[in-house]
Amino acid sequence: MAFKFPEENWQVLLLPERQSWQNLEDFFKVAKPNKEEVWADIGCGPGYFTIPLAERVKKLYAIDQSGFMLDRCRERAKSLRNIEYIQCGENRIPLEDKSVNVSLLANLFHELLEPKAFMEEVNRITTHRIILIDWHPIPSPAGPPLEDRIPEEKVIDFMQKEGFKLIESHAIFPYHYFLIFQTKEV
Repeated sequence: MAFKFPEENWQVLLLPERQSWQNLEDFFKVAKPNKEEVWADIGCGPGYFTIPLAERVKKLYAIDQSGFMLDRCRERAKSLRNIEYIQCGENRIPLEDKSVNVSLLANLFHELLEPKAFMEEVNRITTHRIILIDWHPIPSPAGPPLEDRIPEEKVIDFMQKEGFKLIESHAIFPYHYFLIFQTKEV
């Protein structure tokens, strides 16, 4: 069973100290979102990335399995009109094929029960890039138990075996890897 973040602890995901180990400006320098793009923040939680990202893109889909998390995100982003909130199952994201340019999976991969099926679904909805950020298996001030974290090399190996091409890797966060994959041909 994969580690699942307890939704009742949602406020922990928004603590100001998160900026010291997952800085949003560093994220934007590397991710380079723009007003011409449609993004999906998959596993958006209460919107740590969602809200500032929505301010930089044409449209953003805030996607989560948890209706509770989507409600927290919606409450925090009520002034933004370019966010659509979508509750999903792990293996089904209710969006049209190739409806987003970039999909963001931040701190999510280690929670997947069926990563192969999930990534097929992400590929189905995404036209260009998949940004995958997750925890290094090292001690950190927050995050899942060390034994539930998946090393970067294993994630890269998995993704490449599934047909995704690694196009960029960045060491901008002290406790996370930051990988950008090109979607695969279907």
